[in-house]
Amino acid sequence: MYDVLTELLTDRFQVRPELLSPEATPASLGLDSLFLVELSLVLEKDPGCAIAVDDLTRADTLADIARLMRDNLEAPA
Repeated sequence: MYDVLTELLTDRFQVRPELLSPEATPASLGLDSLFLVELSLVLEKDPGCAIAVDDLTRADTLADIARLMRDNLEAPA
């Protein structure tokens, strides 16, 4: 899921690839709360992860966001 997240960040949100790492925080990338709202909407559409903005806000790193994505997709419907 980390690869999917980084692809979204570089393609859709124009984050420079060299800034991305699993330990990077949204704040270190210059991403604010409005970004998290938009990311939540994008994730719900593709790849189909319904992650609440509050959960994204609590995620400290990109690895944490990727974990939320994985857990959401693996959760039974």
